[in-house]
Parts: sequence; structure tokens; C-alpha cells
Amino acid sequence: MLPLKGKVAVLDLTHAGMVIAQKLAVSGMSVTAVDVYDTVDKETLSLLENDFGITVSKKAVPVDDLDLIVSPVHLDPDYRMLRDARGQDKKIISHHHAVGMILSHNRSLDNVRVIEVTGSRAKTSTASLLAEILSRSMAVALHTSRGLEIWKDGEAERIYAGLSIAPGSILLAVDILISGGIDVDCCIFEVSIGGTGYADIGLITTLEPDYAIANSSSMASDVKLSMVESSKGNSVLFLNAVDRKAVDIAQSISRDFFTFSDSEGIEADLMMVLDGKGIRFSTRDLVFAAYPDPFYNASSYTTAFAAASAVALHMGIGADTVTDVINGFKGLAGRMQEKRVDGRILIDNSNSGMDIRSAERSLDHGLARIAGRTSSRVFMVLGEEAAQVCEGLPPEGVEDFVGRRIGDIDTLILVGERMRSVMSEGVLYAPHLAGGLEEAFRLSSEDDLILSCVKCFR
Repeated sequence: MLPLKGKVAVLDLTHAGMVIAQKLAVSGMSVTAVDVYDTVDKETLSLLENDFGITVSKKAVPVDDLDLIVSPVHLDPDYRMLRDARGQDKKIISHHHAVGMILSHNRSLDNVRVIEVTGSRAKTSTASLLAEILSRSMAVALHTSRGLEIWKDGEAERIYAGLSIAPGSILLAVDILISGGIDVDCCIFEVSIGGTGYADIGLITTLEPDYAIANSSSMASDVKLSMVESSKGNSVLFLNAVDRKAVDIAQSISRDFFTFSDSEGIEADLMMVLDGKGIRFSTRDLVFAAYPDPFYNASSYTTAFAAASAVALHMGIGADTVTDVINGFKGLAGRMQEKRVDGRILIDNSNSGMDIRSAERSLDHGLARIAGRTSSRVFMVLGEEAAQVCEGLPPEGVEDFVGRRIGDIDTLILVGERMRSVMSEGVLYAPHLAGGLEEAFRLSSEDDLILSCVKCFR
């Protein structure tokens, strides 16, 4: 870890960069905070200046006197300060790395087991399942896109809503625990696009589907692999066996790791197969089964089942506890959860990780649920609440989906301003998720199917 001294610039205050700047200033560094995306109001910037002694700017500043630049992984590498820093051979680290430095420096989690979960999908489901399993024998703090929860004896209490999963939000979550005098045995952090290098256990749910970041200069999978490359020496990694790139890197640098698989025929330290008879788990030493509730789409949670079970077993949790939690699991709100509302079948798949593949799986699952019911109509609410989610739902992907599947949908309601560019006969538009659902319920009748597939924070 780098020493917390000298002059540093923190780029991007939108994605929890502000708390990173504050923590570095409190540690004694001379901090310049640059509002790269021009999203922070003058009052907040004044607070940084007056309360923390931070120099603030909405424009790039010279890097000549800087010792360190802290930049988010998604920032365009051609941003002037990054370009100048490379030209002067200045040290550049990510927001993730900075959070790891700060946690190592303040030692606030020294006596707590820290688990970080990253990946392209199934992060929230995996972290939540793992929290419930572990909570049967310990107190767990869970930070996901739902907020900050305390899990004990299989029950959760949400103590803070609205935290993002940007790496800097980990520091906010820790502050909330400390200020509330809340003692836990384990912290589970869902982290966007990588790990901090501080965790005792690092988990990558999957690297697929991959996507370009940083003005298409790199792929998200390469950045997520920093969890493998920068993990501390005594940490343990859990990797999806299908992600050979991650496994190969872990092997090449002699990292301690375990693999899991939710695909039949893919060898792993823990293998899981879902079939009509339930879920079969097998490890080198164990074979056991679980029987999920039939009233949600268990196939949407297979990665979470495999990953959370692998970590729990490694931590000494018994297979009977793992199966008990999975048997009682009913799906997460916004994660392919099925319910009856006013006589309609509602499949709720609106969440921050929702993508067009997930939307299509929702449609396929919904059509299977009403197969043979000639009177049931299909209403789909699809889109994004872009103001809340930094990685939105590309309209071109929605347009392709609509072109291929509009014949399976009786009424399509698109959500978000960008979706107005998607044109198809009979399509309706709504400004947000609540408006889209209100319209779907107004137009539908009992026994109709409503699919809620909006990318948003819940």
C-alpha cells in the first residue's frame, strides 16, 4: 500500500469520489478534488473547502506538483489530467485502490471478516444470500445496491437506503456502522467493477456479459480482474469456473482460490446443477440437495446459489444451513420475483443490474407461466431511470429486442427519455417505473401477465 502523504488529486466526485477526497484529507494529505462531470453543486464544493481544506475545481488542473492521482476506472484515459500524469510518470491509482489504502490506514475493520463481491451480474443476489446464510451463526453487515442492512439470525434490518455500490460508498457504510455503534463479525460489500484489495474474501460472480468502459478504451472484465491481481496475500478468491481468464491469472500468480459452477459439465470445487428435482450440490467431500420454492424463477439465481454456497462452506457453515436458507428463499424484490397483485401475475425484474438479456429471460419465463391460457395478455414495462443509474440500458439493444420479440407482447410500455428513440407500432411511453407500472395495471385485467424490467435503484 502507498503511504497516505503528499499531494493528491481525486477525479470524479459523483461516484462516491467525494468521500474518498474527504478521507484522504483527514489522513493528512493535501487534496485537490476535481468535479470531472460537473455534477456537484457550489454549496457542497464549498463544504469540501471550508470543512476539509480541500481545493476544488470543475476543470482539469496542472499535475506538476501532484504526487498521486486517484481516478475512477471508467474515466476516459484521454482526460487531460490523466494524459498529463502519464506523460510525467505520475502515480495513478483507481478509486478502488484508494479505498483499500484508506481502510488499511484507519484499521476500522481490523477485527471484522471482509467479503467483497463484484461481477457483471448476480452480485446483489449472491451477497444477499450469503448474508442470510452467514447470519445464522454471526452478525453480518450487508452493503448492496439496496442499501446497508444488518443481518442476524436470518433476519435483516435495513439501516440506510440509497448507497451506491461505487467503491467509495464502502467508506460511507463503515462510517454508518461506527457512528451507530454497530458491532458485526462480517461485512459483505457489493462493489461495482472490481475490488479494493482489502477484502479477506474476494468473489467474482461472473465476467459475462462483458462491456466496454472508459470511452471504450478497456473492457469491464479486465478491470474486475484487479480483484485477482491486487488481492492481499492472505486473502481467498472465489471464481466462476467458466471465467478461465480469471482462473488462469489466479494460478499464474499463485493466489489462493476456489471455483464454483452452476453449469452441468463445468468442473469446479463446488458444482451445482438445477433440474426438475431440485438443486444438486457436490464438492470433493460433500453431496447435498436443496429444493427451491416453485413460486419464483430459481433458474435466475443459479450463480448466486453456487457462489454463496461455496463461500459459506469455506467459512465453516454446514450444508444443512445452506440448504435451509435456499429452501426458504423466495427471490429478491426486483430480481425475477413473482407475485400476485390485484389478480395479475407480476414478474418483478426491475433493479440496478437489469440488462436486455435479463429482460428477455423475464419474457421467456412469463410466457412459460401463462402457457395454455389463451385469455392472458402480456404487458411489459421496459427501460431505464437514467438519472439513478450510471450504466443505462442502451436504446439500440432495446430496439433490437423489440424488433425480435414484439409479437410476444400485447402492450409494451417503454420507460425513460432515451427510449423515445425506439419506435414500434402501439408502443407506449412513461417517464419512470412507477408511471409505467401504473399504466400497465390500468390497462390489464385479472390473469394478465405484467413484466417489470426497468434498470433502476430500488
